[in-house]
Amino acid sequence: MARAFLRFVDRSFGKLLVRAIVLYDGLRTALGGGRGGSISAGASGFGPRNILVIKLVGLGDTVLMLTPLARLRREFPEARITALVTPLSVGILTAQPAVDETIVYDIFGKDRGIPGILNIVRVLRAGKFDCVIDFEQHFQMTSIVTYLTGAPRRVGFYYTGSPRRGLFTDPVFLNPDGHMVDAYMALLGPLGIESGRVEELQPISVPPGDDAVVDGWLAGHGIGPDDLLVGIHSGSGIRAPVRRWGVEKFAEIIRRLSGERDATVVLTGGGEERERVREIIALAGVDRVYSAAGEFTILQTAALMRRCNLFISNDTGPLHMSAAMGAATIGLFGPNSPIRYAPVGRDNVSIFKDVHCSPCVHIHEGRVDDCSDGICVKQISIEDVWGAVKSYDLGGRVL
Repeated sequence: MARAFLRFVDRSFGKLLVRAIVLYDGLRTALGGGRGGSISAGASGFGPRNILVIKLVGLGDTVLMLTPLARLRREFPEARITALVTPLSVGILTAQPAVDETIVYDIFGKDRGIPGILNIVRVLRAGKFDCVIDFEQHFQMTSIVTYLTGAPRRVGFYYTGSPRRGLFTDPVFLNPDGHMVDAYMALLGPLGIESGRVEELQPISVPPGDDAVVDGWLAGHGIGPDDLLVGIHSGSGIRAPVRRWGVEKFAEIIRRLSGERDATVVLTGGGEERERVREIIALAGVDRVYSAAGEFTILQTAALMRRCNLFISNDTGPLHMSAAMGAATIGLFGPNSPIRYAPVGRDNVSIFKDVHCSPCVHIHEGRVDDCSDGICVKQISIEDVWGAVKSYDLGGRVL
């Protein structure tokens, strides 16, 4: 409810506030206040020295953002890179070598409301950033925060008719018909960084201690390095239940993996998804199927995915984590389009049924249509998924 209200406020009142700020900024410029200058040289010349990146929403989007962040680090090796994130995504970024510091914006906790926004703006202004890159697709609030940092260089997305473009010194058109990781890479264009289509994601860096935790857990369950290991993520977070494929269908896939491929299966998930995972395991009724729901941190989950030969997931954050960690990945799509969010990688597969109302997620417009049925995901059959599984030799490559 709180997230829905925040989206409503951002969509309804945010645009008015953005337009007012754009008008003010235009008047200030006309009166001699000036606008930000250009900072675009690469690693061999002058470039931004103190960069802020903003990404508040979406675990999967945060994983996709690691690829442009790694490129930023290579192009500007001396720059300090700070990330403004929420508690959901901070776990991914804290261990990444491309990021020097994270600032957590707890929108629904200690930083909620106007006082929280003002405090975050105060912290960011004190950072004296010379370049801010807003990785959000449509939020008016983040464009306002970007503007209020006072940075001379401000890069961010706009879509047709979006007033937020007026708050950026370098607005970048968001192509709704391309993959999101390519759109994120396009944000680096104003800094002089050219990029083609991304074929492989930047892996998530995992500290050795987290690797050791996963190794111990696998050994404790009798899972060795020579076992054929398949990961399954059956959930989709508490906000998107219509993205979930059926528990009975997942159970049947597990039975076939066990019977026809002699595979060991591990189901991932958050603590709130334990019951769903237990139900799937009970329905499958076979041995060597284990629940890791609620067992691991986000980085430990990434370490587990790196050990999987194959990973099957609904359209949700772990899908992109799996792709980033190099597991052959099958993504199940419905409300969202694989055109924008397919698991990146040569050997990865997306399954999507072109029903009349799908896709109904249009994040670039700040719009997610209400749906309580999930008819699109229900159209995906067991044979659709099993056919994709059979296309792999389960050594991790497509046959």
